[in-house]
Amino acid sequence: MNYNHSNARRGKPKRLLDPSAGLSAPTPPMPQSSYMYNQQVPVNNGAMPEYGFNVPGQTPPPPSAPYGFNPQISNYPLDNTQGEEFASSQFATQLLAQPMVTNMAVQYGNTLVGTGKQQFEKYVPVTALKYYFAVNTDYVFAKLMLLIFPFTHNDWSVKYEQDVPLQPRYEKNAPDMYIPTMAFFTYVATAGLVLGMHERFTHEQLGILASSALAWGVIELLFHTVSLYVMNVQTSLATLDLLAYCGYKYVGINAALLMSLIFGKLGYFTMLLYFSISLAIFLMRSLKLRVIPQGHSSYTASGNKRRLYFILFLAGIQPILMWWLSYHLI
Repeated sequence: MNYNHSNARRGKPKRLLDPSAGLSAPTPPMPQSSYMYNQQVPVNNGAMPEYGFNVPGQTPPPPSAPYGFNPQISNYPLDNTQGEEFASSQFATQLLAQPMVTNMAVQYGNTLVGTGKQQFEKYVPVTALKYYFAVNTDYVFAKLMLLIFPFTHNDWSVKYEQDVPLQPRYEKNAPDMYIPTMAFFTYVATAGLVLGMHERFTHEQLGILASSALAWGVIELLFHTVSLYVMNVQTSLATLDLLAYCGYKYVGINAALLMSLIFGKLGYFTMLLYFSISLAIFLMRSLKLRVIPQGHSSYTASGNKRRLYFILFLAGIQPILMWWLSYHLI
C-alpha cells in the first residue's frame, strides 16, 4: 500500500481566531512619517481627536465639538420658529402703523379711561373735593380771622349763583377742606415739637397720635351722620360739610399747643377756653342757616327742636375733643 507523504501537515497547526470573542488580528504598526494627510490617528485609548478632518467611513465628531468641519450639522435651526416670530412682529408693526387701527386704539383707550373715571368718582367725589379746595390766600386769611374773631361778623349766609353755592375763594362763609387738612398736618408737627421739647418724642408715639386723631375724626363724623338719620332731620349739609366744620377745631388745638410752649399750662388753658367759645359761636351761626329751614323763626316745633339740639351738640362737643386731643401732650 502506497502512502503519499506529500499530503502530510508540516510544522505546527495554525490557530483560528474565534469571531465570537470580539478579537481581531493585530494591526501592524503604521510607518511613522513627518507628514500625514487626511488620516485619523487613534490616541487617548481610541478616542477621536479634537482636531482634524473627517474621513469617509468613520464616525463624525459629536455636535459639541468646537472645531472641525461637519457637513451634516447645520448652523441654522431645523424649524422656522425664529422666522415666524420675526414675520409676526413685522406684521404687528405694520398693522399698528395704519391710521385706522391707531384711531381705534385711541378711542378704546379714551372709553376705558372714562369708564374708570366714572367708577372712581362713584366712590370718591372728586368734583366735590375740587369745590372744597378752591381757595386762595385772601380766603384763608379771612376765614382764620372769622374763626378767631366771629363776634363782629353779621352776615353768615352763603351766596348762590344759579342754584350753586359760590366757591370758597369768592365766599368766606362757605365751608372748605383746605384749612382743616392743613391744620391737621400742622397738629401732628406741633405735637412732635411739643413732645420733643419735653424729651418724650418717639416716632412710634407720633404715628399713634396721628392715627388716633384720624380715628376720632371718623367716629365723630359717623356719629353726627347717624344722629341726623335717627332724628329724621332734613338739612342741606353734605358729608364733606360736616367734615369741614368738625375739622376747624385743629386750628384752636395748634394755637393752644403753641401757647403752652411759651406760657406753660396757663397759656394752654387760656387759649383753649377762648377758642372753644369762638368756635362754638362760629359753628352755631354757620349751621343755623344750613340746618334750620329758611322762613322758620320759631324753635318750639318738634322738628326745629331736634335741629337746634343737633347744632348745640355739634358745637358743644368740639371743646371736649380739643382738650382730649391735646392735653396729654403738654
